[in-house]
Amino acid sequence: MYLGKRGEWFATETKAKIAMAENRRLAAARVLKGLTQRQLAEKVGTREIEMSRIETGRVCPAAEMKRRIAEVLGKPAWEIFDA
Repeated sequence: MYLGKRGEWFATETKAKIAMAENRRLAAARVLKGLTQRQLAEKVGTREIEMSRIETGRVCPAAEMKRRIAEVLGKPAWEIFDA
């Protein structure tokens, strides 16, 4: 897929791959902690649909949300989100 000027496709594809890796790390950390999306959402103060959107990469959480998620999962934020 070519999106315009030279290099745009590469940058877009690279961002997508990074986001997918973050999504997998978040989902894996949540499952290892034994939490459902709903349980994690309740613990961090959001709705289940928002947690689903974060895990699927449709929404990029704010830094504060990343911190709260990482805290609940017992991991540093950079390990989950490359923050």
